[in-house]
Amino acid sequence: MKVEHVGKNIQVTDFIKDYTEHKLERLKPYLKDIDVAEDSVQVRVTYDFEKHRHRNRVDIDVYFNTPGGGVIHAWEESNDLYTAIDFVIDEVERQLVRLKARRVEERRRLAKLKEKERREGIKEESIEKPLIVLEPLPIEKPMDVEDARLLLEEMGAFFLPFRNAETGEINVIYRKKAGNYGLIAPGV
Repeated sequence: MKVEHVGKNIQVTDFIKDYTEHKLERLKPYLKDIDVAEDSVQVRVTYDFEKHRHRNRVDIDVYFNTPGGGVIHAWEESNDLYTAIDFVIDEVERQLVRLKARRVEERRRLAKLKEKERREGIKEESIEKPLIVLEPLPIEKPMDVEDARLLLEEMGAFFLPFRNAETGEINVIYRKKAGNYGLIAPGV
């Protein structure tokens, strides 16, 4: 984090610089949380003394030199310079917390959007497939109805299409809820 100190109507001493830079150390964990490298952050601290009101004003601008970029600006006034520094650091900290929350929310929104696009891609792929697929008959050799019923019980299935040995037609035998069986045959 590069810190630049600017004084207007005030002499910026080494003690003021050290005090401010020590307070700025509190912000480093927040910079890590919002995925900003410390060396890509530039901080400009402007100290101003208004003679007619006997007030100290401290402005802090935090510049993010990253692809996302951005600037945080905060200022405070107080009769005491060090109180103004403390309050403006607190305000910058609050803004960094809000920035972190916005970036986390943006990441979540982008992840949801990506997931939605992925799901739509899957749906589009499934739509491209034909709705009806021609499949071969599971049992090709002809059998009578009783053999089909026994095979249905053995398989544990709910229905079984088969070629009827007596008629040569395709029939379907199925289980009914009552425990008996139904037979679907053409022309019956």
